[in-house]
Formats: sequence, C-alpha cells, structure tokens
Amino acid sequence: MPKSAPVPEELSGRRARLLTEARRIFAAKGFDKASTREIAAAAEANIALIAYYFGDKQGLYREVLVQPIADVMRGMPEADASLPLREWLQSFYAAFLRPLYDAESGLSDSTRIFCREMIAPSPAWPDICGEHIAPQHHALVAMLGQRCGAASIDAELHQLAFALIALAHDYWLSAQDMEGLLPGVVYGPGAYERTLNRLVTFGQALIEAEQALRQSR
Repeated sequence: MPKSAPVPEELSGRRARLLTEARRIFAAKGFDKASTREIAAAAEANIALIAYYFGDKQGLYREVLVQPIADVMRGMPEADASLPLREWLQSFYAAFLRPLYDAESGLSDSTRIFCREMIAPSPAWPDICGEHIAPQHHALVAMLGQRCGAASIDAELHQLAFALIALAHDYWLSAQDMEGLLPGVVYGPGAYERTLNRLVTFGQALIEAEQALRQSR
C-alpha cells in the first residue's frame, strides 16, 4: 500500500532537518562546493523538498543565513529608551548569548558561514542586511540618541551601536579561543551568568561614557 501523505508536523521537521544539514554542509564546503543532493541525503529527505520549501540552492542558502539572525532578533527587547538602562541591556545581551549556550543552535557552523560572507559576500548578503539587520541597527541608534540627549543622529551614535554589538559578537567568533586561554570562562559553571553580567556592565559603561563625552562639549 502507498504511504500516507506526511502530516504538517512531519514536513516542519523535515524543513528543520534540511536547514540543519545545509548549515553544516555549507559551513564545511562553502556555497559552491555544497550540493542540494548531498544536503537532501544527509537530511534523509527527498531532494524535491528543497524546491518546495526554498525554491533552489540559493534560496536554501539564504534561509541558512537568515535563520540565526532572525532567531536573535526575535529575542531582542524593543529599542525603548524609557526602560531602565541595565534592564534593557540585560535582555539585549541575553538575546545574543542564547545561541552560544543552545546546543541545537548550530552557532559554530553559522559563524563559519558568516566569516565567509565577511570576506566574500554572496549576492544574498546585502539584501539580508537591509531587511533583517539595518532596521534593528537604526532603531538601536535612535534609542541611543535619546539616551545620550543627541539632537540628531550622528556617526558617533552609530559607532556606539557597533561597539555594543561587537562585545557580543566576539563571543560568537572567539568562544573556543577564550576557552583555550582560560578553560571554563565561557562554558564552565556559572559562566553564562558571569558573561551576561560583564557584557551588561561593559555596555552600560560604553553608553555612560558617550553621555559624558556629549555633556562635556
């Protein structure tokens, strides 16, 4: 007898498996050397599902790029200057750290792909930045302007936003190196709480330093 059609939950699981295997294979081989046939085989899925969910290999790669960014953005607090600064920073950095402590996030594979994009951006990257990163960045800059009493948005506010995000990005890129230099600093007992508290403290210091610079003008 023929098999019954997959239920929506099965399809959703297959889509997630395709993304997991695609992320792993794209990270290992790069876009050009990875094949949809290999990805489908690794995911134990029919290759036609790639066309069904993502259109083509480029669409699958784009989704692999977008997924970790979208996951972080969903955890971000609203850029609300009325919230107490430390409380806002707590949520802000928790969103960045969550994938680092989630074994299912595939962060190391995503980071390898992002590093390739930094060196040689694919055609998809500018669109992804414009659609998923730029709106959040500009909202952050606008909020920092309010907190710093800026009359208008300037380059220094953008630099402050870059610096705040760089604190968290360094853990994405360098967690294993940090562990090699000081075992337990990232993944040891209590490491998450210590790291989050430090990032919040450093972020607060950066913002307060910018406020002080502007007040001294």
